[in-house]
Amino acid sequence: MLTLRSVPWPPMRTLALACLLPLSAAVFGCSSSDAPARNANGAAGNAPLPSAGAAGAVASAGSTSNAAGASGAVAGSGAGGSSGSAGGAAAGAAGATTSGAGSTGSAGAKPTGDGTLGNGDYMGSGMSSDRYYTASDIKRNGQNYVLITNGWGPGFQSHTVSWNGTSFTVDKMAGTAGSGGQPASYPSVFCGQYSVMQKGDCGLPKAISEITSLKTGWRWAPNGNETGKYNAAYDIWVGDGTKFTGYLMVWLRDPPNFQPAGSENAMHKGVTVANVEGKWDIWNGSVNNRPIVNWVRREGSDSHEIEFDVLDFVRDAEMRGLTIPGSTHVRAVAVGFEIWEGPITGLQSLDFYVNVK
Repeated sequence: MLTLRSVPWPPMRTLALACLLPLSAAVFGCSSSDAPARNANGAAGNAPLPSAGAAGAVASAGSTSNAAGASGAVAGSGAGGSSGSAGGAAAGAAGATTSGAGSTGSAGAKPTGDGTLGNGDYMGSGMSSDRYYTASDIKRNGQNYVLITNGWGPGFQSHTVSWNGTSFTVDKMAGTAGSGGQPASYPSVFCGQYSVMQKGDCGLPKAISEITSLKTGWRWAPNGNETGKYNAAYDIWVGDGTKFTGYLMVWLRDPPNFQPAGSENAMHKGVTVANVEGKWDIWNGSVNNRPIVNWVRREGSDSHEIEFDVLDFVRDAEMRGLTIPGSTHVRAVAVGFEIWEGPITGLQSLDFYVNVK
């Protein structure tokens, strides 16, 4: 999904918003059964494992890259389906086990529990160095989410990810971008039906026509990785009620040398989205024959915190004629970091929530 800028410059960044569906048709989320196999080039292709990328970035050579392996599939080693320790809200890098069972992760803000951004009541903590690990027992204020470590890219070498509820930290990561510009990994948290079998039960998938509001918020911190080769992006999957059909991505950080899948839309640069702060450049195109729309903060204008209604982006796409045909549901909402190159240490997602009404 990403395009590599430093490379002959085919777009190489992960997608920000993968698909925009007509308001009445958009759906976020995707199950592993509907997730397209990611290939070496792209966001929707197959990684060595069936992990599903966030939306995928296009390589600098223009090939679609699975930049967002955001929904990383479970590895055959049993990572899939296994859960991190349940109930632990403790934060701090206490000795962790490799597969995340029972160890306390370094991620995790001290909660106050009122549910506002930065003040969640978290449950389920752990740490894993598995390339593909799925923690399906995490909760924020009683609502279920799923975390995937998702080291899907061909240039992936190693990583350690710790978590506490919807807060997680990339404690360390080593890897390089693939020859097609693919990210090495896309550690992420989601709710809904995404790219693995496990589902974060938050009310998604749901028909857009039945959604009054779909509020979400995310706060993250670079923690010394200010010049790193990674993005910080929402990956929203939409579909028709039975399958995943496209992506909507929102990039809060656009890294040096990499860009979203598709191409920059000259008619939609420096635009605003109703009820959402800041300005965006829109990139749109397709990933593995699925449409994708990306709203991207300009390089050097990182946003470390945001709250919005997903339907405002759906409406924005519709208003600009960028809707995704046949998309009537939001299937999943995910956030994470598409990492093209290491070393990365201490990159942190501080809090994330989704509230469907």
